[in-house]
Amino acid sequence: MLMKRKTHLKLAAGILLGVLMILPGARIHGQPSLTTKDYDDFYNLVILKAKNGNKAEWMASYDSIVNFIARVRQNVEKLPDATRRALAQAVHDNGYWKGQQLRIRDAKDPFIGSKFKASDEKLKAVLTPQGFNAYQNRYAQGARGYRLALVAVGDRPALYKLEGKNIPRVSEIPPNTYIVNANAQSWNDLLADAQRFPNPAERISVIIGNQLNGIASALSLLRGSRTHSDAEMDYGTAVIWRYTGHYDGKNGWDRKPLVRIPYAELSEAEKVKDRVFWKAVREALKAHPIP
Repeated sequence: MLMKRKTHLKLAAGILLGVLMILPGARIHGQPSLTTKDYDDFYNLVILKAKNGNKAEWMASYDSIVNFIARVRQNVEKLPDATRRALAQAVHDNGYWKGQQLRIRDAKDPFIGSKFKASDEKLKAVLTPQGFNAYQNRYAQGARGYRLALVAVGDRPALYKLEGKNIPRVSEIPPNTYIVNANAQSWNDLLADAQRFPNPAERISVIIGNQLNGIASALSLLRGSRTHSDAEMDYGTAVIWRYTGHYDGKNGWDRKPLVRIPYAELSEAEKVKDRVFWKAVREALKAHPIP
């Protein structure tokens, strides 16, 4: 997923990032394949004209952006399997996974990763009986992957000691905080892990699908008649993610603070944070060109 807007725009995994979606109202069925002119018009007539000075301005571009990204997704779904996998890997490993790696390595972040380090014997002593059973049977949760929240932990300090973390005020963290997520691993590890699910092919289809909005965001800016500068790509990506980088649809203006911040007021770090992902997509296209 595109690397998550870590502070405000959470792609519940992934910024960038994890599970990505087609937003309500997107019209994609029965549309012809996009042309180079379509991509040019999207950049020149939609991206460059989109504003977020107030809610009305933001809403004025909502349908144009959401529907175009949905059409790009539709085109991506028609690509050869090898191409879709290469693009999905570029998005996942350089977006969502990079963000999750930082959390896993942060000794003060309660998130642990895709699995516990501790042995089953030791986990049995610190998880609740229900939590231990859920973890043992995690692959049965279905192709969308498994997650485990703090409610499954009986002894929080002991668990984090086993996992090599020292979490401040660990007892105050809400019990519905997720600490394990099947998607929080590298692309190659995801593919290997998919073989443990009851239906590996279905699981692989899900993890590819999770990256489609990230792929579509990059391709919508990379498929035009000219090569955009890094600054233009950063700007276009930021505009797109005001609309598709969250699960709130048309309520995004009211619920997501980052949606309301003018681009000029974003920090330089915020402006360039997704550069690594769209550059990875551009690089993947060299080995897997799209006609």
